[in-house]
Amino acid sequence: MFKRVTIVALLVAAFLVLAVPALAFNGYRADYTTSDACAICHSGIAGIPATYGDWAETGHARAGHEDQALRLPYGSVCQGCHTANFDPAKVVPTPTATSAAGVVSWGAGNGYATQAQALGNAAASENFVGCSSCHYGANVGGGGLDRFGVDPNDTAHRAPISLMANADICGQCHSRFSYTTQTFAVEPIPTPTVVPTTLIQPQMALGGYRMVGEPASPPPGWDPAASLTDYLTVPRPGWTPTPTATTPGLGSLQTYWKIDGEDSVWQQSGHDGAAQQYPEWAGEGHARALTGLTGQAFWPYLDEPTKQSCLECHSTDFVLLKEAGKSPTSADAKYGVTCVGCHAPHNASGEHATWNGHADPQLRVSAKKLCITCHTAGLAVGAAASPGEELSGPAKEMIAGYGAVDVPGSPSVHKGKCVECHMVPTSTGYPGEVQMGANHTFKVVTPADATNASPMPMVTTRATATATPVPGGTPVVTTTVTVTRDGMPFSGCSTCHSKAGPAQAKPVPVSTVRATPNPTASPLAVTVTITQDANGTPVAGMAGGDKALYLQDTIDDRQEWTRARIEEIWTTLDAAATNLGYADRAAARTAIMAKPAKAWTTAERAFLSAWTNATFVENEGSLGLHNWRYSSDIANKAVEQAKVARTGVAVRKPWKVTFNVSRTSAKLGQKVKLSGTVKTANGVAGAGQVSIMRLIQGTGQWKVWLRVKLNAKGAFARTVQARPKGSWRLKAVMPADALNLTGTSTPVRTLTVK
Repeated sequence: MFKRVTIVALLVAAFLVLAVPALAFNGYRADYTTSDACAICHSGIAGIPATYGDWAETGHARAGHEDQALRLPYGSVCQGCHTANFDPAKVVPTPTATSAAGVVSWGAGNGYATQAQALGNAAASENFVGCSSCHYGANVGGGGLDRFGVDPNDTAHRAPISLMANADICGQCHSRFSYTTQTFAVEPIPTPTVVPTTLIQPQMALGGYRMVGEPASPPPGWDPAASLTDYLTVPRPGWTPTPTATTPGLGSLQTYWKIDGEDSVWQQSGHDGAAQQYPEWAGEGHARALTGLTGQAFWPYLDEPTKQSCLECHSTDFVLLKEAGKSPTSADAKYGVTCVGCHAPHNASGEHATWNGHADPQLRVSAKKLCITCHTAGLAVGAAASPGEELSGPAKEMIAGYGAVDVPGSPSVHKGKCVECHMVPTSTGYPGEVQMGANHTFKVVTPADATNASPMPMVTTRATATATPVPGGTPVVTTTVTVTRDGMPFSGCSTCHSKAGPAQAKPVPVSTVRATPNPTASPLAVTVTITQDANGTPVAGMAGGDKALYLQDTIDDRQEWTRARIEEIWTTLDAAATNLGYADRAAARTAIMAKPAKAWTTAERAFLSAWTNATFVENEGSLGLHNWRYSSDIANKAVEQAKVARTGVAVRKPWKVTFNVSRTSAKLGQKVKLSGTVKTANGVAGAGQVSIMRLIQGTGQWKVWLRVKLNAKGAFARTVQARPKGSWRLKAVMPADALNLTGTSTPVRTLTVK
């Protein structure tokens, strides 16, 4: 039987070859240019980017390695994203095998392109995501190269490079569980045993989508691509699919985790490795990074250099233009932070993805450094802000523990873990299978969110037992189906703080349903369905331990404390501004900043310091979660500074002084090293000179022996000759200044000179 089916398949294929019309071409559009044409120039010719070899090492170049091209175009239509220039209408259903029971298996007889683009009639042009999947096509005609497919518009070379920043290019495929706005007719399987499918709405942008636009009409110029939503119905939380998906062959649509009965931002439906990054990104801040900036009231009043400085992090196309050697202005920026702002489509980074260790995320910069290239206030590492300075987005500084005014540094344990907290996988595929692609909402899934999400079936098990209750009676076959439901697979804290381990919480049954057929049946079949919720009982008193739920109270308390502290700072600074003679704190800051720093009073310097520290904590955004120790130290210091500004009186504390002598006994004239440190009560390095005091024997009086200059870290050192003879008691003293009381080292050191 298998041999007969194979012969039929060969005859069908032969017929197709003979039937190819003169103007045939592979895939949906004739102007698709295959990647082997691009390889001719982009493989090392001087002056031309050698991108082909790099691209060949990426996942896109291997997208069709599981023979997706040979599948029928029903349901999700895998070929649409795993091949290039796919046309479902061209697929010819072909029998591939027949089982012993006579069931025929079908596949796409012409899924692979066996002839050049301009000569064949295959359903797809390439068995991977090729160059023209993103660049549309090129004019490579002449010299026989037209067989690779010719785009008369030469889009790949003529389209402005800034258009490659359009996230819709990636969204063509990275929008899984969406569906096309139009229907496509496909060939049904010619057998009565299978319900024929003649219309489909695939989950990717098909139909000649011009992803990087086309020449302007009328010329000159270039028009950008139409919106992806003209071709694809993209999901969003709370969506009602419009236009309504009507075709019987439609694959699953996107669903979202529900919290308190409402859709959250986190996707629930999954695909192996995840392929839903576009709709996640489209609903969060990076997509609006440009409009959110240029829509601010202050934007028109900024000078051009300042605008361009902002666009380095707020517009990916602006960055692409600069990298290409262009000289863009702020008016040229069209997109916010898009896919290619973080990912390099042509380059395999060699880095393993945080969640899916088999995948290469193709990042432009290492995952541990990528986010902080923009999420930073721009301070030099280890530097402190100046009083009155506003720090914008200082996540890097907060996590690394530097930048505040008069607050000692303290790095966070969260350093380098942006992905682990902000991009945990949320989607599931087959029951019990978590799809390990990082989510691109960048919104932290709190332990409470993960635990409270409406549970869905994750694992289903079946157990069958046969028994005969009465000897010689009717056998009873009992099938027990256990459906275990669970909430979201991870929280942003469970990566490091999960309490699951070997002591898993026991599921708690929710309901039990028994289904018994006609009692005269033999054997008697009984089905028992048990629905249970995972982790329903606590482990060691901790419910939701696998989601780190035990941390939720700590998270809430710390953020509430930080909000209250910030409010206290602003209220105190409002009062301080009034006492200093200004209308409000904004006016006070402007006026004080206009003065030379040397002319500031104690209250004025404290005002500006408190203002900077408060904005540091507030603008950083995590309300203490990125670095609790440093954030709380900054907030407490800012309260102290605000009170000094309000009263005009400094709350002074003694300097902290350490002092050491390299030896306790020395011969006359022998070298002895004196060293130590001077810092404020909060650990900030002192400046100026420290006095080394010596107790005059027989008088009880301390007198200055030496004065030593402090370095930038508040340390001092001096090597002296031991003299005169005697037993000398020594200490270091730092004199008081406007903000600090006199500090004296302890214990007193003894140096005996013989």
